[in-house]
Amino acid sequence: MNTASSIIGRVSALFSSVISSLLPGTQSSLLLLRSSETSVHDERDFDTILQTRRTINSFKEDLPENADEIIDKAIRSAIYAPNHNRTEPWKFHLLGPKTIRKVCELNAEIVSKKKGEKAGQRKLERWLQMPGWIVVSCRTDYKDDKEILSMDVENSLSREDYAACCCAVQNLCLSIHNSGMGTKWGTGAVNFDEKFREILGFEENEYSIGILWFGTPAKIPEAPTKKKSVPDVIVRHD
Repeated sequence: MNTASSIIGRVSALFSSVISSLLPGTQSSLLLLRSSETSVHDERDFDTILQTRRTINSFKEDLPENADEIIDKAIRSAIYAPNHNRTEPWKFHLLGPKTIRKVCELNAEIVSKKKGEKAGQRKLERWLQMPGWIVVSCRTDYKDDKEILSMDVENSLSREDYAACCCAVQNLCLSIHNSGMGTKWGTGAVNFDEKFREILGFEENEYSIGILWFGTPAKIPEAPTKKKSVPDVIVRHD
């Protein structure tokens, strides 16, 4: 822990001790809870978490023992994504071995048709090595909401729901990264295949935002060189 974090930790502990001695149990607990919430990122600066996340292409074979806990926490973070009209359109499909095998075989079939059987077999072997799988989907259903029905659904809310789900995926990836694992978000052709929908049991108005692989990174890529600097992407208006 760096010096700044160490100082913050000691101050927080001293504050907790003083509050506990001065206030009744309930008030003390509430204040301590708020104190702990504000110090979540003492050890890892939030911007550092954002900037050190990488797309992981190779994972260790086994998931950590606390993987389920990490994923539950990550999904709780994911559903706090910005969401206009509070439609909460996201679903998180956690895939087990049987479903993973079906998806991998379907993807290999798709690849084989385009690039040949050898390419399909290589893809099958690679995909089967991925330790953890989440499929994030978006469900758009406005039948019971008169206010939403009065809007241009195709050009407005459907896009907003998709954007909200993409924000949820980013939250998911960042939370998993902060817990010591890594992710890769894939949006290949298999996501849009009707058989994929059947395998996942999608509802009528549900579609895939992508497949998210997760696990302990076997190798962490170097930071990519950005083609544009911050001044290059800023447009200032009077």
